[in-house]
Amino acid sequence: MPVPDRVHILLVGDNSADVYLFRKALATARLEFELTVLEDGGQAMAYIRGTGDYAGSPLPDLAVIDLSLPKNDGIQILEALRATARFADVPVVISSSSSAPPPRLDLKRLNVSRYISKPPDLEGFLDIGLVLKNILLQHRTQRAGE
Repeated sequence: MPVPDRVHILLVGDNSADVYLFRKALATARLEFELTVLEDGGQAMAYIRGTGDYAGSPLPDLAVIDLSLPKNDGIQILEALRATARFADVPVVISSSSSAPPPRLDLKRLNVSRYISKPPDLEGFLDIGLVLKNILLQHRTQRAGE
């Protein structure tokens, strides 16, 4: 089942190789997407607040946030996102090199759609595209039913 139109994905991550692999994974999943990449927590906070270069920025259909970032970490960004009414319903995926979420990350309270441990191989990374596509489809189905 295809996602009906072009989706906007916000990717907050400072590793250019990961950004490249996320793009490849989304393309492999046959998603029509626009990817906004923010390289640090400061940029992400400005995006969430809609300040500076990010005034009037579009609301993403999905946000993917790396836990380990300069300036503000992924948990701080996720908390700011959830505290902002505009972003309250945006599905969020947390990505990390760690196989398990840190104890201070409350996935349920912060309404995280999925915690993804970055796989060590290309095939595993490309599978992330299908996971993200399924999250988008599920979110759209839920919204349509409201």
